[in-house]
Amino acid sequence: MKKNLCRFNSVLISISLLLIISATTQAQEKSLYERLGGYEAISAVIDDFAERLFADPVVGKRFFGMSKDSRDGFKQKNKNLVCAVTGGPCKVISRDAKTTHVGLGIKASEFDIVAKHLTDVLNKFKVPKKEFDELMAIIAKLRPDIVEKEGQ
Repeated sequence: MKKNLCRFNSVLISISLLLIISATTQAQEKSLYERLGGYEAISAVIDDFAERLFADPVVGKRFFGMSKDSRDGFKQKNKNLVCAVTGGPCKVISRDAKTTHVGLGIKASEFDIVAKHLTDVLNKFKVPKKEFDELMAIIAKLRPDIVEKEGQ
């Protein structure tokens, strides 16, 4: 009887340890969205990022003639996109990248300027390296759907 009770206690302890390890692992496996700080943090980054794009002497020309309302819409679409692709609860409210950018003749150098602005904003907001790298990898996957003129 005593031997069975000891075995039973061992099993209970093992199960308890497994549950604790499992809960700890799940807590560590937060989505990129959560690790970036959620919607408010993403919103702040996109607002800063978009304003840099609008003011840029090269890529800013692509936004010439956009009303404040259109610029706000651009920001909102990008907030929702970043929120969704990082595991957040947002729904994408824009067309896919290829449809949105086809025919614009976007150069590789312009994509690089945009990526540099995003890099600068993420650094300004002190986004940790792991999250920075994950987000930039997502952005890099969009390049073939956006760039129509490589090498320029």
